[in-house]
Amino acid sequence: MKKLSLFILLAFCNALVVTAQVNPGQRHKMALFTPLYLDAAFGSDGSYNYNGRSFPKASIPGLEFYHGASMAIDSLDKLNIPLDIYIYDSRSAKQSLESQVNKAAADGVELIIANCAISELDKLSKLAASKKITLINAIVPNDGNVRDNPYFVVMNPTLPTQGEQIYAYLKKNYPNQQIVYLTRKGASENYLRSVFETLNKLDRTTAMHIKFTDVRDSLSPAQIAANFAKGRSSLFVIGSLDNSFSEKLLGQLSRLSKTYPQITVMGMPTWDNLNFSKYKGLNLVYSNPFYNSRTDMTSRNIVNYYNTKMYARPSDLVFRAYDLTYRFGRLISQYGKDNMAAALASKEHRVFYDYDIQAVSKTNKIDYYENKKLYFLEYSNGSLRAVK
Repeated sequence: MKKLSLFILLAFCNALVVTAQVNPGQRHKMALFTPLYLDAAFGSDGSYNYNGRSFPKASIPGLEFYHGASMAIDSLDKLNIPLDIYIYDSRSAKQSLESQVNKAAADGVELIIANCAISELDKLSKLAASKKITLINAIVPNDGNVRDNPYFVVMNPTLPTQGEQIYAYLKKNYPNQQIVYLTRKGASENYLRSVFETLNKLDRTTAMHIKFTDVRDSLSPAQIAANFAKGRSSLFVIGSLDNSFSEKLLGQLSRLSKTYPQITVMGMPTWDNLNFSKYKGLNLVYSNPFYNSRTDMTSRNIVNYYNTKMYARPSDLVFRAYDLTYRFGRLISQYGKDNMAAALASKEHRVFYDYDIQAVSKTNKIDYYENKKLYFLEYSNGSLRAVK
C-alpha cells in the first residue's frame, strides 16, 4: 500500500520535478529518467485505472529506482547540497524522449541518470550529447554501439569487460590449474570464448591451460571421464549468460561432486539470480559489479525502512539508484558540468559500491566511459563472500 501511495503521488507531480529545498548558493541540476508508465496507469481525468490495492507491474522497476533516488535526495537535502533534481517518466505517452531531453536542457540540467532499456540507449545518448549533458547509463551492461561520445557513461560493465576480468581473475587465482571451459553454440557464448582464446594467445609464455568443451544440456560420459580424476580438484568455467543452461550443468556437477570432490565452477554475472543452495558440494564463483553486503549503516536503514514501512525487501534497483543519485549529486555539485571527466575518475562520496570509470577508445577518440570494477563472489558451504 505504501508503494501504491507513492505511485499515486507521482502522478500528481505535474512536471515530475523533485527539488532539494536547501540553502541558496551556486545551484546545480541533474535529472533522473526512469520508466514509470504513469499515462497507462491514470486516465485523462486523473482517475486510477487499477483497483485500490494494486498498480501496474510494468511500473515496479521504475518505481523502485525512483524510490531509491528519492531517499538519496533526502540525504542530500540534509547536507544542504545546492542541487535540483528533475524526475522524468521515460515511458511517457505524452512526451517523447526528445522533448524530455530538450526540456531538461532548457531547465539547465547538467547530468542525467538513466534507468532505460537497451533499445533507448542510442537515441538517449545522442540526444544528451547534442545538449552536452553527461548521461549515466545506470542499468544496461552494453555500450549501445555508442561511439565518439565523451558524454556517455556505462556503469554496468559490458560483456568484453566481463570476459577480460573473469579471465584475469582465473589467471591470478588458478595459474597452474587446468580449466575446463564449458560452452555451446550461440552469439554471446561464441564471443566470450573468443575473449578467452585471444587473451590466452597474447599471454604466450604465461598462458593458462584451458580446455574448451562444447556441451548440450549435460556432460556426456566420455566428457566426464576426460575431465575428472579422483583425488584431483577440478575447475570449470560455464561460458554462457543463459541461466537455464548453467543450472543444468550445475545440477550435474553437484551430483558428480559426491564422486569427484573439490569442484570449483566459475560463472557469469547472471548467476546473481540463482539459488546456490541447490548445488551442494560445489564451490561457486561469479562476478558482480554491484555487490553490497548490506551491513553498513545506510543499507541497514534502507532495509529497516522497507521492512517497517513498505512491508517488503528493497531490491538491488533501490540501492543502485540511491548510490548513483547520492554520489553524482555530490560530484556534480563539487566539480560542475565542465569538469565531469575529473568527477568520473573521483573515488569520493562512496556509498555502497566501488567504481573504476575509465575512458574507452575503440576509435581514435573517447567513445564513452565505462565502469571497469567487478567484485568476485564465492558461494561455499552455504555462505556467500567477496573474494579477490
